[in-house]
Parts: sequence; C-alpha cells; structure tokens
Amino acid sequence: MFLLKDLQCFVAVYESGGFGRAADVLDSVQSQVSMRMSRLEKSVGAPLFERLHRGIKATAKGDLLYRHAKRVLSEVGDLETAMRGRDAA
Repeated sequence: MFLLKDLQCFVAVYESGGFGRAADVLDSVQSQVSMRMSRLEKSVGAPLFERLHRGIKATAKGDLLYRHAKRVLSEVGDLETAMRGRDAA
C-alpha cells in the first residue's frame, strides 16, 4: 500500500532531481526522504531511481509511478477542495 506522504515525497524527488533538494522543498531532512523512497521501492519491488554521481535519474518504474502519483495527488487535491466546498454549503 502506498502512503500519500510517500507519494508526495516521491514527486518532490522526481521533480527536483535529488533527495537533498526534495528535502529542502518539503522542509524535511534527507534521511526522512531516503526512508520514504526506500519504503516505496520495497512496495514496488524495484528501484525507482538510479543514484548517479551528481543526482538521480528515474528508472522505467519510477517514470510509471510518477505519472500515476501525479494523477492520484491531483485527485486527492480535488477531493479536498470539493469537501471544503460542501462544508460551506
């Protein structure tokens, strides 16, 4: 099972191009980002990023997860917006 926080973290790593930069974006620490990515990789059963000397590169599984994670996070955002709108009604 995927946790939303892990998916948010994954998207931040993917889009920022590194664990340290993602930690900065998320106002977190690199060890927390690494832990979340390790948990996702165990869930997927494959590496999501190639660790390079200078940064990272997504694997095929990482690219696939990114496309789905963006959609899931967008839908969750839409749901939150809709529910806030219902409270006002």
